[in-house]
Amino acid sequence: MGNGYGIWISFVLAVWSYVAMIANLGPTWLLNDPIVSGLFVGAVVGNVPLGLALGGTLELMSLGLWTYGGATTPDYTTGAIVGTAFAALSKLPTTEAMAAGMAVAVPVSLFMTQLDILGRSLTTIFIHGADRAVEKQDDAAFSRWHLLGQLPWGLSRAIPVFFAIWLGSGPIQTLITNIPAWLTRGFTTMGHILPALGFGILLTFLPIEKWWTFFVLGFVMFAYLNVPLLGIALTALAIVLIYFSLKPVEAAQEEAEEAAAEKVEQAPSPVTRKDLVNAMWRHNLTLQLSWNYERMQALGFAWSISPILKKVYPNKEDYFAALKRHMVFYNTNPAIGSPTIFGAACALEEKKQPEVSDSLKVSLMGPFAGIGDTVMAILMKPIFAVFAASMALRGSTGGAWLMLALGFIWFYLMFPGFWLGYKQGLGLVHQMSSGAVTRITDIASTAALFIMGGFIPSILASVKTPIEFTKKVTIEGKEVLQTVKLQTTFDAILPYMLPLLLTFGVYWLLKKKHWTNLQVLLLLVVVGIVLGAFKLL
Repeated sequence: MGNGYGIWISFVLAVWSYVAMIANLGPTWLLNDPIVSGLFVGAVVGNVPLGLALGGTLELMSLGLWTYGGATTPDYTTGAIVGTAFAALSKLPTTEAMAAGMAVAVPVSLFMTQLDILGRSLTTIFIHGADRAVEKQDDAAFSRWHLLGQLPWGLSRAIPVFFAIWLGSGPIQTLITNIPAWLTRGFTTMGHILPALGFGILLTFLPIEKWWTFFVLGFVMFAYLNVPLLGIALTALAIVLIYFSLKPVEAAQEEAEEAAAEKVEQAPSPVTRKDLVNAMWRHNLTLQLSWNYERMQALGFAWSISPILKKVYPNKEDYFAALKRHMVFYNTNPAIGSPTIFGAACALEEKKQPEVSDSLKVSLMGPFAGIGDTVMAILMKPIFAVFAASMALRGSTGGAWLMLALGFIWFYLMFPGFWLGYKQGLGLVHQMSSGAVTRITDIASTAALFIMGGFIPSILASVKTPIEFTKKVTIEGKEVLQTVKLQTTFDAILPYMLPLLLTFGVYWLLKKKHWTNLQVLLLLVVVGIVLGAFKLL
């Protein structure tokens, strides 16, 4: 197994790994499922049953794994590609070839988590390039930065797959073995703390100094009461609505609201159905192409809604100001959740209600992430995966087609999800007026802060310190060594202390010290690598 394949087969499999990753990022097609990739590679190298068997085995290993909040998991798809290729190359009997393939597939899958972290970190370059393009009012460059954001994702798979297949297993295993542990830890820690920048940026757009009590309520529910995000969202909605229903509205204000509401309804819309369809396809196909640790899906959302913004804000200055508003942190389930949020945002922007649009995004992304991830990762995918794996292990290609069907179901549901959100957004606009806008914006902002109180610690939960202290204590006249974990001490004082300190430290640098996003990013990269390398975080 020391020798690899020719350049042609290596290139084909590298292209497949690139396309499979991008298809999963955008329309959620499951080309990157281990069984689907096992079938494709098996067909290319002339051993379909072996590819299905390896893919089915790795599929079962991936049960329960999901990229919650952008978490990195073992890349069993790349493992299936490389493992199947080497297993077929070995020319061994099926059982022994399976063992040889798995011996390569598992370490490759684990090794790819490090390249995945590197790829997700490099995409941060693209969102800062888009920031500069917006500042320079260069729309073409803005689009390029988003569309080119796929390169770190796709190449982080295609390049190692090409060289693994071409060179053979020996050099790859040597590379995996010789990566310094400190560098691996550093990149992992950097990936864990980078979302704090996105949250810090987001908090600068929310009135946290005015409504900080709602943030505290959300944090207490998550940290002390273990309430899931959906429960926090429902509670936030109830409490916020009760709070604002108790605030009286003056009669004169009500009359002004009714008059303004009629004016809103009569105003002709510059947005056509063609514009909405254009925006919808952009969102459904490319939302996550430029996903990055810092602001996650923000650039994809901004690029998708840009056709609407161009019509609503024909003035160049206003258009780029609107784009900048949508470049803040955004992350939710891309198939169940984001289309509906995006549709509502399009409707609100169409009727020039930007404050409500921004607050609605923040308040809904967490709950929809919880709903979508639960439906997709806990309810549906394991059921499909078990049936698909059982078929694949019996040598049936039906398992691959079953997983492909699941991916196309998610893709199909994105379209009615968009129109549902759009219609609900229009309904919300029709109830607005000059006074009501402020009231609804306050409701959405406070609900967003309430939910952020739980959302921030949930995403940054992996920011912990492994530091331990050992001291001698006397117990019943005998000296014994006692280990004190620093993280346990922090948790006793305040759960999720480090995520909160990190996030509000970033917020302080941005809001009070007026650091740029890039300055804070570079600081987090250096701090993450150093703290991870020295096992401090």
